[in-house]
Amino acid sequence: MNTNRNNTHEEIATNGFDTGDNKWKKFMKTTNFDLTLDICTEDGSRTRFHQNDPQIAEKTLRQLVTPRLFTPPLLMLASEHSISAIPTRTIDMILAHTASPSPLPLPSGWMDAVEVNDDALVNLAELDALAAAENKHVMLAEIHTLGDWMIRLKLETIVPATIQEKRQLWNHLLDLPAIPFRLQAGGIGAINPANIVRATVCPPIDGVAEMALAADLMQSIRS
Repeated sequence: MNTNRNNTHEEIATNGFDTGDNKWKKFMKTTNFDLTLDICTEDGSRTRFHQNDPQIAEKTLRQLVTPRLFTPPLLMLASEHSISAIPTRTIDMILAHTASPSPLPLPSGWMDAVEVNDDALVNLAELDALAAAENKHVMLAEIHTLGDWMIRLKLETIVPATIQEKRQLWNHLLDLPAIPFRLQAGGIGAINPANIVRATVCPPIDGVAEMALAADLMQSIRS
């Protein structure tokens, strides 16, 4: 998982299964019948839930792909062992690890959104050339949240015809009710835009860079 946080306090919602090292490693080998949910919150904690019933896992995935995921005041998670309620305003992102993810409800103009590693930035020119050959526009976005979570995404969109359309791509990214994406290792995720503290995209977007303060990003320090 390319989602990082320093000194992370991790809470595991066991739902009744053994979390010993050997069993936990075996459990994390996701199969078609497994669904592992990571709820990453603004206090830096990550709460983990698991579902291995294929029909229930499929239903849960369908519920997660709604664009209004963060609109209700509470996210409820229930099993035969317990019920958990998490205020959605405290959720930075949700990661659903599975080998059989549901199709993403991509925003208008988007063609794909997928988690990438640091190598993608090095190969940006190559990615851009490949996208142009397929009549697509590509940009890399690095997103930081209140809980010090960070994720890098490769966004593929239709080719903007005008400067105004390029500017709208940027504005629309931050105005979405939820930012959906595919996980590199399999699964889907969603970012709560209300909890974003910084979003950096490259290459710079025409029509936006000209309106911004002229300064190069050097470092970001978390006190």
